[in-house]
Amino acid sequence: MADSSARPSDGGFFYPNGLRRAGRYDAVFYTCYAGTNTFDIRCRFDLKQRLNRARLQKAADDALTAYPEFKVRPVICRGGIAYEENFKPVKIVEDENEMRFFGSDGEKGTNGYLFLFLVGERHITFSMFHALTDARGMISYVITVLWNYAKYSFPFLRLVSPKMFEAYGIRLNKALFDAMDDVERYDPVAKFRGEGERIDPIDKEKLYRMPEEKFVKEEMTNRVVNMEISNSAFLQKTLELHTSFAPLLAALAGEAINNTWDIGDRVISIITTADSRRFFKTKTLGNMAYNVPLPLYKEDFDMPLENICAKLRADMKRQLTKEQARAVMNYTYELGGQVEAMGEVDKVSDFLCGPEGLKTQNENGTLFLTYPGRVDNNIISKLLLNGVTPGMLSMERAINVYAHRDSLVIQVSMKSDDMTLVNALRKTLIRHGFDPRVYDMGVVHQNKMDYAQIKRVAE
Repeated sequence: MADSSARPSDGGFFYPNGLRRAGRYDAVFYTCYAGTNTFDIRCRFDLKQRLNRARLQKAADDALTAYPEFKVRPVICRGGIAYEENFKPVKIVEDENEMRFFGSDGEKGTNGYLFLFLVGERHITFSMFHALTDARGMISYVITVLWNYAKYSFPFLRLVSPKMFEAYGIRLNKALFDAMDDVERYDPVAKFRGEGERIDPIDKEKLYRMPEEKFVKEEMTNRVVNMEISNSAFLQKTLELHTSFAPLLAALAGEAINNTWDIGDRVISIITTADSRRFFKTKTLGNMAYNVPLPLYKEDFDMPLENICAKLRADMKRQLTKEQARAVMNYTYELGGQVEAMGEVDKVSDFLCGPEGLKTQNENGTLFLTYPGRVDNNIISKLLLNGVTPGMLSMERAINVYAHRDSLVIQVSMKSDDMTLVNALRKTLIRHGFDPRVYDMGVVHQNKMDYAQIKRVAE
């Protein structure tokens, strides 16, 4: 069983054998969102020119010198997850839409890493197990890889100052990593948590849940549909409504649900995400995103869209505070302790993935919606990229939104082939003056954390 011995007796991070223990947020992902619940987040980059695979390999391997916390493989030690340094090359494979296994070796593995690159003639898809980091950390590493790739492709770039990236926390060397202590580097929820009441505006007894999807869980597939609209048109709409992107996206998603299903007196909860780093001025890439649930009742939809957005923006503002971030970090830290106390990590994961385990990803959410923001980065985008597409493959419906140049890609990920939500969201976008171009990306196989293939270390 996992107990206090799963952590070094001095309260530090390193065992006598040199392994580093996982942080508390990591424990949540390794138990709740591994196995057949694996949370696979992705980003696809469409290239202007044919991919040079050798350059990408060098770019990805070299980038890891600035990201030591990513240069690891997970191992099971003392009943929990620990990390050992990984000296293998980053795994780059053809994008053949088949399942790969995070943290494992072998033909279908990832050279032990918690991520890999899936490539085609003119595209790169980064696929990552969410336990490693959140969207901010994912984008940071990939930008460093693309910057390296651009320098190897266009030698004149070696004369260009990289300060434009460093201002946003993008690492080009180890300086930002070395500037932190171990707790901040590896377990930021322990560093920044604080006492205080956590705001949760959702009455769980009245939560509306969409009809269950019909799918075979073990197949680990998602149906992915992209809706692309003009980013400048969406920006103009936010200006007209005196709002911002996240509230408007949440309002449109809520309206689509309300116009499609009878919610009665229940509450629609659109869960958006916030990056708590903004409150602590930290450069850690440990998971620090937290959920921001936004409630919508049937009577809210009688208001003009501007008023709905104002209501949602006010609900967001209440939760986008340092006090709320500390309270959520504390909640997450305690949740991690609870799942660690349940027993050995692989057995806990098996239970939570089983018929008596987790039924939904969020206890207080109708629909998960994430908007990391713009992902084009000046010279990299201009030289290398035609487009950027999000990807979030999890255990239920979700919407993921990225902006790149004048494209706003609104991606709906589903576990079934039921297009009801897609059609509803498309109609809603049209109703509000947008012209969505719909691209059915088909069925995508998730990559998986399979404990049967994870290395075990006996101390």
